[in-house]
Amino acid sequence: MKTLIGALIGQCKNARVAAIALLVAGATGGWAMSVAANAATFDGQSRGEVAHRADTKRLLPVEEAKLGLVGSYTVSGSDPDGRPYAASGVVDVSLAPSGALELEWDNGRQVGVGEIVGDTLVVSCWSKGRTAILIMNINPDGSLSGKWTRRADRGVKGTEAWKRA
Repeated sequence: MKTLIGALIGQCKNARVAAIALLVAGATGGWAMSVAANAATFDGQSRGEVAHRADTKRLLPVEEAKLGLVGSYTVSGSDPDGRPYAASGVVDVSLAPSGALELEWDNGRQVGVGEIVGDTLVVSCWSKGRTAILIMNINPDGSLSGKWTRRADRGVKGTEAWKRA
């Protein structure tokens, strides 16, 4: 797994590839991402105190961004083979007690979990019996747009655009 992550990050041209690598590694390895603190103490504080302060500073804006995404969105897009969706759908975004974003498409027929990485929402979900990953740009107007791929699908990546309902 470390070799795969290293190879993907080594070739990464942008944060999206790194986000995918981290999401896949987290899902398969069962670990959580955290901020690493320097092994030495800083101004008399323990390593744990330094890490906690770094986590608090980093997470506050992300938590606010998560709250800003909570709500319902109208979804349009295309399948991996390029065919546009027959009709628009709805995705509901809520905040789970764990702090992760929970997503439900079409009244819970498809569910997923997401995290914010920079200005990108990364989502892992289950679709038609296969794992899918969405990489959605969070646009300044509150809409989201991006690409998705489902394990073992042929063709180019699917697309989705979400607008507040």
